[in-house]
Amino acid sequence: MTPPLAPPSILIVEDDLMVLATLKVTLEYEQFEVTTLSSPLKAIELVKSRDFSVIISDHKMPEMMGVDFLLECRRLRPASSRILLTAVLNLSAVVDAIKRGDICRFIAKPWLRDELVAAVREAVQKHDLILRNHALEAEISRLRGQLRTVPAQAALSGDAVAQGV
Repeated sequence: MTPPLAPPSILIVEDDLMVLATLKVTLEYEQFEVTTLSSPLKAIELVKSRDFSVIISDHKMPEMMGVDFLLECRRLRPASSRILLTAVLNLSAVVDAIKRGDICRFIAKPWLRDELVAAVREAVQKHDLILRNHALEAEISRLRGQLRTVPAQAALSGDAVAQGV
């Protein structure tokens, strides 16, 4: 029997505790495993030791801007999908962050519940595809290594046949 899959893990970093609680309840209702922190500096320490499918961050926080936090998360966990929440829409900064790959999506506050959930589900799928891609690349590399030994083994087999073994 196959063990049940663990729910996707989501990290939310938001300095407004009411918004943080609302996001947590919304995503836990959708069967995500949600970890919340109000400090991006504490979140960076957590990201160093734990993988998350999706990392969601507020843009304007006292300790650090959300784009900078997500950039550091990208460095630490490149496979994690990153979503930026913002009430202040500085479109050029958001577009630049998307182009650089620092974030995969932004959501404006106040958000629509269905839009938030759909964005998180898409981000989870992206994370899963990246992990599967890494696994396939590792398998290809392993198989290529095996293929390199085939000519040598064939040559050895040919020598054995030639010697009448």
